[in-house]
Amino acid sequence: MRTHRLRHAAVTTLILLIPLMLCTPATPAAASPAPSGRFAKIDAYIRERMKATGTPGLSYAVVDASGPIHQRSWGTDGRGAPVTADTPFLWGSVAKPITASAVMSLVQDGRLGLDDRVVDHLPDFRFGGRAHAFTVTVRHLLNQTAGIPESATFKVADCLDADCPRPADRVGALDDVKPLGPPGTKYAYTSANYLLLGAVVESLTGRPYADHLRQSVLDPAVMDGAIADRASARERNLAPGHQYLWGKPAAITDRVDDHGAAYGYTGGDLNDLVAFAAFQLRSGKAANGETVLTPESVRLMREEGRLQPSGDKTGYGLGWRVGGLKAPLEKTIWHTGASPGYSGMLFLLPEQNLALVLEQNLYGLLQDESITQVGFGAAAILAGGEAPTNSPSAYVYYATCGASPRWPCCFSWPSYAPYCSCAAPSRPPRWCAGSPGPRCG
Repeated sequence: MRTHRLRHAAVTTLILLIPLMLCTPATPAAASPAPSGRFAKIDAYIRERMKATGTPGLSYAVVDASGPIHQRSWGTDGRGAPVTADTPFLWGSVAKPITASAVMSLVQDGRLGLDDRVVDHLPDFRFGGRAHAFTVTVRHLLNQTAGIPESATFKVADCLDADCPRPADRVGALDDVKPLGPPGTKYAYTSANYLLLGAVVESLTGRPYADHLRQSVLDPAVMDGAIADRASARERNLAPGHQYLWGKPAAITDRVDDHGAAYGYTGGDLNDLVAFAAFQLRSGKAANGETVLTPESVRLMREEGRLQPSGDKTGYGLGWRVGGLKAPLEKTIWHTGASPGYSGMLFLLPEQNLALVLEQNLYGLLQDESITQVGFGAAAILAGGEAPTNSPSAYVYYATCGASPRWPCCFSWPSYAPYCSCAAPSRPPRWCAGSPGPRCG
């Protein structure tokens, strides 16, 4: 595979922008709707954050098991049209719990095992050499413990060309990557794990990943307008997202990785993201009561992984981030994500049986903290707490990272300090769909 054809949009943006800017399951209890006054407080907070970051367009909703109980849309899309609940966005790594759901459907059907070796489905898989590759399992991919380093994302993700290789044809790009350790012993968040899951699904089903995704998750969850490939993005008339240029959001590419839905190029409108959140609050049941995910699958997905042999917790389940946030969000099941010009967030609050979903048409790696604060703060208010009073500047990284796009500088920024519980050094980093972002602590 010619890896030079895999364009890494976030890296390119860094190189271009920094010189310019210089000098980002158990059955749930009955729902307890938040007071309407709390909704008004969330609305005001989100509008404040939109103004602070210059976010062009945003949609969000508070959700219970039956659907939205409060929703708002503001601003414009990348073509200047008003944003509504029907405006499509990309969700970045919020795709990962959706992918995990699609994988678990195959596990439930007995067609795939969590402890199946990846090589049994992808015979050419040789990451880390034969000895290592032959011990990597589907479970390792799902919970991000295959030993694939974070930087491997750049080798296989964000291909925006017209004829991008299918997932299986990108696997060879990992052959020369050095493992972090034996499978199961190290946690490292990378979209490479989920691209491999897409390849496994295609090998097993004999169909494009997007087709299996629609049949197993999108259709049962009634995510009718979901984007899972280039054709559906075109059908939904996806507008360009935005990144910062000269300190102001500017519309960028509207292209997608045609084979990237498994790791980060899934999207849709607010109705679609609401539908997935409600589906999760119903513990994997469709709106008509049909079981899509069994209680055991839901439990496994939300169970925090442990490393071997230490038993240390990773903060990641099967496609979900588990806890790791400060009160009142310490029991939250969540995921965030970003793709070029877009970001998405989903927070499940099990104790309230509520969820908050948010999508916005702005993302900048160097402004990750400023842009994503809106979701964490809104979720904290919904859970009965207060949003942080400090409002990070969208320009904080320029002063910190200087002229050189050196990843370690950005990695070390404690972007989620107001929200993360960072006492444990093994807490997972926050990455976007195809690119690294700041870690907690």
